[in-house]
Amino acid sequence: MTRPGTQIIQRDQVPPRSTPPTETGVWFAVGATASGPADRAVLVRSLSSYEATFGPRSGGQLLYDCVETFFREGGAKVYIAAVPTTPSAVGAQTIDTTDLDTLTRSELDARAQAAGIEDPASLPNKEAVADAIRGVAADANSAAPRAATPTQLQAALDLFTADLGPGQVSIPGESDPALYDALLDHAQVTNRVALLDIPQGPNIPADLVALATALHDSTWPRYGALFGPWATIPGVAVGTSRTVPYSAIEAGIIARNDISLNPNIPAAGYNGRSAFATDLSERFTDLDYEQMNEAGVNMARLIYGGVETYGYRTLVDPTTDLLWRSFGNSRLNMAIVARAEVIAERYVFAQLDGRRKKTSQFGAELSAMLVPYYEGGALFGATADEAFFVDVGSQVNTDETMENGELHAVIRLRMSPFAELVVIEIVKVAITEALAA
Repeated sequence: MTRPGTQIIQRDQVPPRSTPPTETGVWFAVGATASGPADRAVLVRSLSSYEATFGPRSGGQLLYDCVETFFREGGAKVYIAAVPTTPSAVGAQTIDTTDLDTLTRSELDARAQAAGIEDPASLPNKEAVADAIRGVAADANSAAPRAATPTQLQAALDLFTADLGPGQVSIPGESDPALYDALLDHAQVTNRVALLDIPQGPNIPADLVALATALHDSTWPRYGALFGPWATIPGVAVGTSRTVPYSAIEAGIIARNDISLNPNIPAAGYNGRSAFATDLSERFTDLDYEQMNEAGVNMARLIYGGVETYGYRTLVDPTTDLLWRSFGNSRLNMAIVARAEVIAERYVFAQLDGRRKKTSQFGAELSAMLVPYYEGGALFGATADEAFFVDVGSQVNTDETMENGELHAVIRLRMSPFAELVVIEIVKVAITEALAA
C-alpha cells in the first residue's frame, strides 16, 4: 500500500461490542463440588450443565440441591465459584502412582514419604513400597468428600469479579460471622446484594435476633438480608425429602420476579411464594416472627398451606437507619447503579463542549433510564419531578471540572417503601342508618 493513499477494508459483520451486564436476577453461589475449575467463576444455565462441569450430587450435595432449587423456582442464570472437595479433585492426583516399577529404591522411598507413608525404609523391598503407595492413593480416591474451609470459601467468593454484573450472592448454608461480613463487603464492592442464611436448626428466636442485631454493626449492612428457616424440598427418590438453606429459594424467587417486576417490589408475600418448597424446617409463634422481623431476620412462613417469604428487611439497625431498611430499595439501588454505569461508559472520551450540549445529553439519558422505574412505582412521587432529579448543571459541571476532563451527574431520587402492615377496618351500620359518604 502506497502512502499517501487510501485503503478500504471490508468485513462480513461489524466487530462485536461488549456491554456491561445489567440483569438483576442472576445468582452468584459459592460451595463445595465434586469437581470443576477452582480458578474461575462458571456461568450455569441448567442442572445438567452444572453436573457436566461440577460433577454429581454425591460430591457436593448441598450446593447441588441449592442449584436445583434455584432453577425449579424459576432462576435462569447462576455463576458458580466452586471449591472442589472430593479427594479425586483436590488430593489423590498428587499421589503419583505412575512408573513405580521403574524407580530405584531411594526414589520409591522419597515418593512414599511424599504420600504420607511413615518410615518406608522399614518395608522389605521395592514391591512392598510400591504397593503401599498404590494403597494410599486408592484410599484417598475412595474417601468421603472433604469439607470446604472458610479460607477456601472466601477465595472462591473473590472469583465473582465486578464485571460479571449485579445480582444476588450467597454461600448457601454458611453461618460463619466472618463469611457473613465477607459477603456484605463483597456485595458493596461489586454492586450486588448478599443473601445470608440463618444456621440450620433447631434455632431459638432470641438467638436469631441476637445474630441479626450483631450484623447491624457490619460495615455494609444495607447490602444484605438474612433469610430462614431452612426449607423442605422433594427428595431425589420418590417419597423422600431434603432440606436446603432458604437463600437458594429466595434467589430463585427473585430471579423469577425480575422477569416482569421491577427490583424494588419485594420478593415476599404474594410475590414470594415458593414453587418448589413443600414445608419449612422450623415454625415459631407470631410474637417470635414479629420480634425477628423487627431485628432483620426475614422468615418464611406457611401461608394457606404454601411456603412464602414473609419478611424483606436489610440488616441495618431500624432504630437508626430507616432509609435503607427495605431490601427492595437496596436491590433497586443495585439496578440503577448498573444501568447508570452503562450510560456513563458511553461518555468516556466524550467531547465536552462550551455550550454544554454533551452534559445535557448525559443528563437526559440518565433521566430516561429512571423513567421506567417511576412509571413502575419504584420511585415515589405524584410526578416524575417529585420522584427524581438528575443534576448536570453548571454547579456540578464547572469549567474547572471540565478542564480536568471530568463529566459529573448527581442523581437525587425517592425510593418507594413497601407495606409491612395492611389494616382493614370493618364498621357495621344499622339498617336504619345511611352509610356515610
